[in-house]
Amino acid sequence: MSKKVTKTKEGNVYFKKPVAKFLIILLWVVGLIPFLFIVYLRYIQTDSDSLPSVSMLENQEELLATTIFADDGMTELGKYWTINRTSVPYNEISPFVISALISTEDERFEDHSGIDAKAVGRALANMGEAGGASTISQQLAKLIFTLKERDERRSAQQDGLGKTEEEQRIEKMSGIERRLYEKVKENVIALRLERRYTKKEIITMYLNQFDFLENAVGISSASRVYFNKDAADLNYEEAAILVGMCKNPGLYNPYGFTVKDYSGRISARQNISKDKVSVEDMRAERETDSLRAISRRNVVLYKWYENSKKDNPALTSKITKEQFDSLKTLPILTDYQTVDHKEGLAPYFRESLRGKITNILNEKLDNGKLRYTKANGDSYNIYDDGLKIYTTINADIQRHAENALVKHLKNNIQEPFTKNNQRTDKYPFAYNIDESSIESMMNSARKRSTRYRSMRRRDISVEEAIASFDKKTPMKVFSWNGDIDTVLTPNDSIRYYKNIMRAGLVSIEPQTGFIKAWVGGPDINHFSYDHVAQGKRQVGSTIKPFIYSAGMQFGVITPCETTPNISYCVDVQTGSRPEDMTQWCPKNSGSKMNGEPIEFQKGLANSMNNITVAVMSKMGGVAGPRAVAKLMSNLNINLRKEDIVPAMCLGVMDLSLLEIVGAQSAFVNGGIYTEPTSIIRIEDRNGNVIYEHQPVSREAMSEELAYATLSMMQKVVTQGTAASLRGTWRGDWGGITQPTAGKTGTTQNNSDGWFMGLTPDLVTGVWVGAEDMAVRFRSMEWGQGARLALPIYGYMMQGVYKDPNIHISTEEFEVPYGYASSMYNCNNKSGSNGGEETPDFGIGF
Repeated sequence: MSKKVTKTKEGNVYFKKPVAKFLIILLWVVGLIPFLFIVYLRYIQTDSDSLPSVSMLENQEELLATTIFADDGMTELGKYWTINRTSVPYNEISPFVISALISTEDERFEDHSGIDAKAVGRALANMGEAGGASTISQQLAKLIFTLKERDERRSAQQDGLGKTEEEQRIEKMSGIERRLYEKVKENVIALRLERRYTKKEIITMYLNQFDFLENAVGISSASRVYFNKDAADLNYEEAAILVGMCKNPGLYNPYGFTVKDYSGRISARQNISKDKVSVEDMRAERETDSLRAISRRNVVLYKWYENSKKDNPALTSKITKEQFDSLKTLPILTDYQTVDHKEGLAPYFRESLRGKITNILNEKLDNGKLRYTKANGDSYNIYDDGLKIYTTINADIQRHAENALVKHLKNNIQEPFTKNNQRTDKYPFAYNIDESSIESMMNSARKRSTRYRSMRRRDISVEEAIASFDKKTPMKVFSWNGDIDTVLTPNDSIRYYKNIMRAGLVSIEPQTGFIKAWVGGPDINHFSYDHVAQGKRQVGSTIKPFIYSAGMQFGVITPCETTPNISYCVDVQTGSRPEDMTQWCPKNSGSKMNGEPIEFQKGLANSMNNITVAVMSKMGGVAGPRAVAKLMSNLNINLRKEDIVPAMCLGVMDLSLLEIVGAQSAFVNGGIYTEPTSIIRIEDRNGNVIYEHQPVSREAMSEELAYATLSMMQKVVTQGTAASLRGTWRGDWGGITQPTAGKTGTTQNNSDGWFMGLTPDLVTGVWVGAEDMAVRFRSMEWGQGARLALPIYGYMMQGVYKDPNIHISTEEFEVPYGYASSMYNCNNKSGSNGGEETPDFGIGF
């Protein structure tokens, strides 16, 4: 008896009935896999201890960069970050980004509950190798948790920590098994995310988490880095470019191909050395990458157009066929912004601020506990906790200050300084510096260098490391017109850098102590040393206003009182007995002392050292220095014991620019010293105030004494060593006619140039010099403070007064109520020396 055979047609193919039944069952099984997988995921949500808890989902914190704001509370000065991420809310993201992302990555975003059955099927079919996490919710789960767990496992291994049972189990899995395991967790997390967050919150979290490379994590940072604009302002094509990067930011980067070195890739492909890679091959490789970015952008635009045509309700913005046809032909244009801790406005200030914030956050109570903590008791981290630092810096004043400093050094000072130093075979050191001192300075510079420290870390001997400084090597060196690629010995590069002029500037609002501008040097990438707070140099004649103040406070002089224009001596105690006395009689050099009476206010205006010594002499060799030291202490400057001597009247002590400007601010503030500050408040990521500045003020001198000193300092500008500030003949830094008091300063051998400029709302100090005091101008013509430092103040204030965004007083200084003008003011006209400092006797002008 023959067996009956039934055939079934599937397309053009006929199968026996048992085979047909098997195929039908197989199709049903394959079709049900996504459904069964979802049921499984639902089941294990309540059964797995390895999954993130509900509380973790609801309280998960991103690693956020700390943002530093200027005094307007809106202008960003920079950030501190481990990951450069700044979160923005949904309504501050361009609707074009939202629509482009949904169209490209998850067009059913509004319809699913975190998992798309098609996506699950694709993931299983490819065993996780084809990027099955197709929904935005799944991609967010991966960004937040799966990658974080990998990092934690890696960190634990690096720290030598033991592995958990689960980690041991994961380690035994194959690559496919491990990825499938992670995929299961991602899908479960996606379901939980969907239950706890709205669609808007999920898409916002995703865009804030995604790493767009080039130190740009999150849509806000990416918008700023690639297009120099806020996320809300991105247009159609810019949105499409960034969304296109979500597939692979390295492959579709709109900027990376412009700077990437393709020689390694080409040499490996062609099996040749890097130096044999042709320019044409490099150009072709770069063009291929650029076209790849354009192609990906156009794919996004097309998907966006398709979803617009289908009237996808998830889209908040749509594009037409005409728009698509137009947009796809556009070239990619970026406005790339380098993101680095050192880039941007006020870099020296931000580096200084970093330490202050750390100290505040580490401050402890008497019981040893931290004063400022999170709700859970943990300490704050300035790199990860998304703090907001509101500072006192005025961005516009800061910009004028930075420009002024570089402009003067570059255009007016560096060339004559180089010519001055090239006149000696000890370049750049002064001709009278002995060789042993030069070698000591050179060796100190070698041992501070990155080269030396790196070699010593590799156990290279000191002798070999030092010898390497005589070998020529390719390097990039600073120049005022941009970095230069050159070949030098490291020793020659050290000498080259020692010849570059440095400077510092700080501006303080005298009434509040708020620091409005801080410029620590000309270029933080090459000169990291901060000449506002770190650097301490001899202050020269900038100390003289305090000497005259002490003299008036002591009751031995008044501004109008006269004294003979002669050389003076000060009695100095040398022992414990009354007869143990000697005289300090500094020699004058170059000043004309005709014996005629001269007013003390003119002595200050023209920075006459002999008249300043006369003030100290009248106070006494012991009482005088003590009186000055007491006044300086009230102004928060605590001098060393060895500085409290008669010679202090000529500025032999080393002080920072911040100290001297903070002290001189009291002359404008009615004798009240207010401690300089740069921080207004610190907020956490949610806007809660962690720290708020409390001003520290005290009376350092009477209001009348402060104003009397200030009036004398005004004559420095109208009739004395800073008179060039008011004249237009000195170039575009002159012509400052607004009420200004000031003081120039020059130290021994012209090593340092100083200028203090005081207005009713702003007290500014400028220092100019070389890295070493042994590198300097030969003559007073170039080396004096009126030539080195004063023009920087002039350039800056020209910009400040003309800037419509800056509002500082142009009125006269406020006269104290009941001020004894008959005692402090003089009615006759004092002479002028033409605005140049009188070269007296070498220590201070």
